[in-house]
Amino acid sequence: MATTFIVNPGSTSRKYALYKDGVCANVFFCEATGGGYCMSIIENGVKISEKKLTATEFSHSASAAVAYIVQKGAVASVQAITHVGIRVVAPGTYFTTHRTIDAEYVAKLKQIEDVAPLHVPGLIDEIKAVAKALPDAALFGISDSAFHTTIPEHVSTISIPRADALKFDIKRFGYHGLSFASIARRLEVQFGAVPERTIVLHIGGGVSVGALKNGKCIATSMGYSPVSGMIMGSRGGDITAGVVAALTVFKKLRGKKLYEYLYKESGFKGVSGVSDLRLVLERKALGDPDAILAVNMFVHELHSWIGAHVATLGGLDAVVLTATASERNPDLRKLILSNLSVFDIEIDDVKNNDAIGRESFLHPDESNVRIAVMKTDEMGEIDKIIQSL
Repeated sequence: MATTFIVNPGSTSRKYALYKDGVCANVFFCEATGGGYCMSIIENGVKISEKKLTATEFSHSASAAVAYIVQKGAVASVQAITHVGIRVVAPGTYFTTHRTIDAEYVAKLKQIEDVAPLHVPGLIDEIKAVAKALPDAALFGISDSAFHTTIPEHVSTISIPRADALKFDIKRFGYHGLSFASIARRLEVQFGAVPERTIVLHIGGGVSVGALKNGKCIATSMGYSPVSGMIMGSRGGDITAGVVAALTVFKKLRGKKLYEYLYKESGFKGVSGVSDLRLVLERKALGDPDAILAVNMFVHELHSWIGAHVATLGGLDAVVLTATASERNPDLRKLILSNLSVFDIEIDDVKNNDAIGRESFLHPDESNVRIAVMKTDEMGEIDKIIQSL
């Protein structure tokens, strides 16, 4: 099996991991902290160190991670790392397939920089940095949208003139696909058999709600780009077309500035003043009216997507909660799954409160709809995909 270096770049963070024979040896998490940057190093699931980084060091964090791996003897040399898998979040049919990263691939990314200005330029820079740090390794772009290619055409099509949709390749691509895929891969183990009708709630820094029929995606909340779908930290989600059109008039927003407004200034941040859901929930508990409003909007939108997906699925057998916020916070799980008895969704308070940082079932024993909290594993999913290519 290959020794693989996994790269998961974000807008304000970067994650790296080393996989040897399908087993994760090291994880590196680099992020902006508000006052600077830091890198956390995790081995065997335990954080063993954390160090501050300068802006320059953060921009070269891939090289720092590779250097650490070699220095600690995890591999004999950089040449021992034979494959690199890079998570790719990018709109376009071309990027719904896992591909070798070559000159053509980078050229395709450059063609869409203007419609994804907060993801693609950083992704291109990361590809260059990793290629420099690991010049002998084979680089693969692992699509974050591939899992959603099973969505039917009438669900993925956007209602603009058909000629424009085809010419500019505009449709609902969906994201968080690697997270959904890692959950779908383990549904049979978790439930004993793959549920026919499952809704997956990915609630972390980004939020997606997906509908799975027999483990295959048939609908998801995110659309053309990661700014769409649910209200998120600083992302507005599905702001209506009329509002976007009005912003181009009232605030003279165009191109990258409009995208930054919708991606960096909206969502929880726009409504409550803070983007971190944990802080929003804390302010809500203290009676902050803006935080209360933001949380109520969040729950309403989640319920709307759940209802829509139940209708699309023709019923419901299972709900899976995953990603950091829903894995760690029983109060949040209780909040978002309350008042859904019309769909036979009920949560057992004792089971819910006991399930902190571990996988567990949350439904009452007699419930028709089973509810599970499961840990997502995007990095492990990338490694599995690499092994299959």
